[in-house]
Amino acid sequence: MTITSAMEHGTKRKNRTQLLEEGLPQFEQFIESRENYIKALEKTIDVLRAENVQFTQNNLAIRSSIDELVATQRLSNIISTATEPELIVSALIELTRQVIPVLDCNIFLFHTTSGKLLPLSSKGAPRLQAEAEHQLEAGIVDWVIAEKKTVIIPDLEHMLAKSSARNFVIVPLILRSQGIGIFIIHTEKPQQEFSNQDIQLLSVLANQTAVGVENWRTYKQLLKANEELKASQAQMVQAAKLAAIGELAAGIAHEIKNPLQVLMLHLELVQAGRPLPNWIEMFSKQLKRLSDITLRLMNFSRNASEEVTAEPIDVNRAIEDIVMMVQHEFEGNGIDIEQSLAQDLPPVGGNGNYLQQVFLNLLINARDAMPKGGTVAVSTSLTGFHVCIRFTDTGTGIAKDLQEKIFKPFFSTKGDKGTGLGLAICSKIIAQHKGDIRVESEIGKGTTFTIFLPVWRGTR
Repeated sequence: MTITSAMEHGTKRKNRTQLLEEGLPQFEQFIESRENYIKALEKTIDVLRAENVQFTQNNLAIRSSIDELVATQRLSNIISTATEPELIVSALIELTRQVIPVLDCNIFLFHTTSGKLLPLSSKGAPRLQAEAEHQLEAGIVDWVIAEKKTVIIPDLEHMLAKSSARNFVIVPLILRSQGIGIFIIHTEKPQQEFSNQDIQLLSVLANQTAVGVENWRTYKQLLKANEELKASQAQMVQAAKLAAIGELAAGIAHEIKNPLQVLMLHLELVQAGRPLPNWIEMFSKQLKRLSDITLRLMNFSRNASEEVTAEPIDVNRAIEDIVMMVQHEFEGNGIDIEQSLAQDLPPVGGNGNYLQQVFLNLLINARDAMPKGGTVAVSTSLTGFHVCIRFTDTGTGIAKDLQEKIFKPFFSTKGDKGTGLGLAICSKIIAQHKGDIRVESEIGKGTTFTIFLPVWRGTR
C-alpha cells in the first residue's frame, strides 16, 4: 500500500468514526422518541379500552333503563285502564317493588258517606287494614291528605317482637287536589335509607293509581247506566206492546166472547136435556180456540228479555198469529187483510216476541192510515240470504219530507193520538236482529214498509 493510499484509508476511517460520533445522539434521541411514542400509544390504547368498557357498561345501563321504562309504562297503562280492582293493585305492587322492597301493600279508599277506609283489593293482609284504621283514628291519614305528603311510620309491633326494623309507608291518593284514599306499603327498608327520589317515585305511582281508580269507578258507573238504560228500553218496549194490546182490546174481547157464547149456548141446551149431536167435538173445538187465543195473547204480552236471543223464528207463523189477533178488529173498521206468504220460507234468527211486536205496530199504523177502510197486504219472500216482509196499505200516505223522521223517537204523524215510539221501537228491534226496515209512501196512494231479516244459519 502506498503512502497515499494509507493516508486516504485513514482519512475514511476518521470520517466514519466522526459520522458515528455525530449521529449517535440523534439515533439515541430517535430511540427515545420511539419508546415514548410506543408508551403514549399504549396509554391511548388503555384509555380507549377503558372508554370502550365504560361505553359498553353505559349502553347496558341505558338498555336496562329503557327496559325498565317500557315495563313501567306497560304497568302504568294497566293501572290506568284496568276495569278490575285486583288488576290495579297487582300492577301497583309490581311497580312499587322496582322502588322499594314490598312485604305487602294495598289501596284504601274513603267511603263516600261514612268516611271510613275500605280496601280496594280483598287480597291484602288484615294487618294493613288494622294499620289504616289506626292511622285514621290517630289523625295521621288526615295530615297526609291535607299536606299531600308521604310519611314513613315504624312498625312498632314488629320492632318489639323482633330485632329487625320494618316500616309502613303511607302515600296520599290525590285526584284533582282532592284526597280519595291512601296507598299503604309494608316494607323492610330502613327509614334512613329512603331517598327523596324514592318518595317522589311512590307519589308518582300513587297519582297514577288515583287516575286508575277514577277510571274504574267511571267504568262501573257506565256499566250501571248501561244496565239501567237496557231496563228502561225493555220497559219502553213492553209499555208500547201493552198500549198496542189496549188499542186492540175490543177485538180481542170479541175473539174470546164468540167461543164463550157458543159454549154457554150449548151448555144451556145440554142442561135443558136437549140432545146435541157431536157436542163433545164441538166443545173441544171451541175450548181449543179459546186456548189458542189466550196463548197467543200471553206469548205476545209477556215481558221479553232486553237481549235478542238467537233462535230460529218462523216468520209466516208469527205473522199469522198476529193477524188472527187483529182480524176481527180490522174487519169492524172495514179493513181487509190479504196475506201472500211464501211457501218453504227459511227461518230467521232472533226473538219471535219482538218481531211480532214490529208486525203488530205496522198493522196498527196501517189501520190508523185508513180511517175509512181499505186493504193491508202482507207478503213474505226470499231475497238472496234475507227474508223480505212487506206491509202495504191503501191509506193516506206519508209526505216525502216526513219519511226520514218517522223512525225517530217521539216523532208522530198522528198528532196527539200517537206516542211517537212505535216506529222507533220497530227500527231498534230490526237493527238488533241485524236487519233493515225501509219505507216507501205517496200521498193519497198508501205506504209500504219493507223489512229485511238475515236467514237463520245456526248458532251465532
